[in-house]
Amino acid sequence: MKKYLKLIPFIFILLFASLFYSYQNGYYEKYMRDKTILTNYKIEEFENDIKEGKDITLNKYLKDEKSYATKTSNMSLKISNKIENIINKGIKYFFKKVANYVE
Repeated sequence: MKKYLKLIPFIFILLFASLFYSYQNGYYEKYMRDKTILTNYKIEEFENDIKEGKDITLNKYLKDEKSYATKTSNMSLKISNKIENIINKGIKYFFKKVANYVE
């Protein structure tokens, strides 16, 4: 058991180092730049189609985003939202009661 507890900090350090490395190499910036280039290309295509009088449909210019949602992630999101609502109601109730005592 103690072996595993000693291993946890090293896992966090390794995770931090990999995220830091990807940040320093500009992975996210490159991803966003590529997305911007694609958007600019689609804008130019849209403008050219207007000039040429072609039929314009929205689906032609929008890139389909992949959905990585699964049944498990959807269920987890619903559970998280319900817990959030319960906590919010509890906090509001608590502060109403405190406000009544303060007055």
